[in-house]
Amino acid sequence: MRRAIGLVVLAVLLLAETEGFGQRFTVGTNVVDILTLGTVNIEGGASVARKVTVLAGGELNPLSFSSDGSAFRARQMSLWGGARYWPWHAYSGWWTGGTLRWTVYNNGGFSDPSTEEGFAYGAGIYAGYSVMLTDRWNIDIGAGGWGGWKTYTVYACPTCGRITGEGGKTFLLPDARVAVQYVF
Repeated sequence: MRRAIGLVVLAVLLLAETEGFGQRFTVGTNVVDILTLGTVNIEGGASVARKVTVLAGGELNPLSFSSDGSAFRARQMSLWGGARYWPWHAYSGWWTGGTLRWTVYNNGGFSDPSTEEGFAYGAGIYAGYSVMLTDRWNIDIGAGGWGGWKTYTVYACPTCGRITGEGGKTFLLPDARVAVQYVF
């Protein structure tokens, strides 16, 4: 993990330009995550050069849902940090970037009664476009994915506690964003 953080810091330093730049920050939320069973999220960013920004964020969904006597869950808590490169300038136009991510989750009960819980960590790559609506508001659209290693336990149902499997394995997940951002 230390190596990965060191590589992200080194990449930001290598991409940083020596010319002056205005310090700008963003705070925003991903509407796609909110529409995914009410996952609350926030992400903050800071411009470290005219074409490079760093970001950190988190999301939380502590809810369980019940319907017709069956329960399903999409519980999670995630934290991430990363960097973006902007070919034109920060917070406007095309961008590409990467993140390091850690999550704790409890999902299941959707199509069958089994539930999986565990934790996962890994890295992601993304690309997108940021549309300037006004001097202070942006819509940030992007897609990518993240993958890594997860350790998990599988239960027979969301509430029974009977373990049917456990272990660790690699994973790869797609990710999309349509974020509303305030730039200051």
